Amino acid sequence: MSFFARVLNHLVNEVLVNSLANNRTFQQIAVRSNAWVADIAKKSAEHQKKIGQQAQDFQKTFRDEMKKGIDKEFKQK
Repeated sequence: MSFFARVLNHLVNEVLVNSLANNRTFQQIAVRSNAWVADIAKKSAEHQKKIGQQAQDFQKTFRDEMKKGIDKEFKQK
């Protein structure tokens, strides 16, 4: 990229960043977006914890049922 293109790109980026940083509507959108992402992350963590607990419950039940089946099978013989 030529020197002039880089300078122009830098100036446009500076103007864009400064105009967005001082734009009240953009700030409100950013705050709402941040709150939305935080809420989704919280719900995701809760759901992940719930699934982990269900997996532990399944593992315990499966182990207990397998033990009962094995004990029953060996007691019959």
